[in-house]
Order: sequence, then structure tokens, then C-alpha cells
Amino acid sequence: MLMIKIRNQHGVGMIEVLIALLLLAVGVMGFTALQLKAVDATDEAMSKIEAMNIARDVAERIRVNRGGLATYIAELNKTTQTNITTSGLKKCLGNTVCTGTDMAKYDTAQIVSRAQSTAMQITLPNCQVVGAVDRICIYIAWGDTKPINHATDNQACTSSGTYLPEAKCIVMELY
Repeated sequence: MLMIKIRNQHGVGMIEVLIALLLLAVGVMGFTALQLKAVDATDEAMSKIEAMNIARDVAERIRVNRGGLATYIAELNKTTQTNITTSGLKKCLGNTVCTGTDMAKYDTAQIVSRAQSTAMQITLPNCQVVGAVDRICIYIAWGDTKPINHATDNQACTSSGTYLPEAKCIVMELY
């Protein structure tokens, strides 16, 4: 009688190992993608915090120096802010006597310098409000976003007072 010997496999086959490696690779890629998203979210949060700090600084300086409001608006709404520096301005610190305009120009130069050091842009346009109340907003934008309210510009911060989906900016209302 002829006997057929059946051999049982010992150990793990090559196919099982390859499938396990493939599953591990997919899991590692998923974890890496989550980690990259977390880093992007952290960067965005840090930018928003810095923008909020700058906006709060602007609002506090304007509240203290209400007489210089027109100067703040004129200086911060200039299309080119690169030439705004504190050199040549009265340093309104200590015992130096300054007018509201002098203080506003000095404050504006400091604000613009701080915004530019973090690659941000700042403007003070009128807010989009309902009614006859005139309000001023602080727009701070970074990245490719422009600190403006515009209906057709895709790089604008807001359109009709509403944030655009891809905008990287904050808007704070002055009161």
C-alpha cells in the first residue's frame, strides 16, 4: 500500500508576512498624515494667537490715544507699510512730550514692525455693520490672504463681513 504523507506547514508563509508588512505600512502612513495635520493645525493656532495679540495691542493703543485715531487709520491703511519705521519719529516714552498724532505715528511704526516680523499684514477699514453705526475693524492677515473685505477677490479675508473659507486672518472690531 502506498502511503501519502501530508506535511503540515511549520512557521509563517511569505504571503502572510507580506500582507502584515503592507498593513503595517498603511498604518504608519495614516499616522504620519495625522501627525502632519496636527503640525499644520498647531502652526495655524500659533498664527491666530499672534494675530490676536497684535490686534489687541492696536485696540488698546487706540483706546488710550483716541485723539490720534485719524493718524492710526491713515498710517495702517497705507498700501505700502514697508517704509513705516520709528527712525525720525519722536520717541514718545518717559518724559518726552508728544501730541496724539506723534504718539499715533510712533505706535503705528511699532505695530507695523511687529506685524512684519511675523509675516502679517494689518489694516483698519470700516466694519461691515447693519445700521448707521460707524465701526472700525482691525484686519490682520498672513500667508496669501489680504487684510481686506472684498466681494470678488479670492485672497481677501472677508466678503460682506463673512470670512472666506481659505482665509488666514482675524478680524477684531474696535469699540
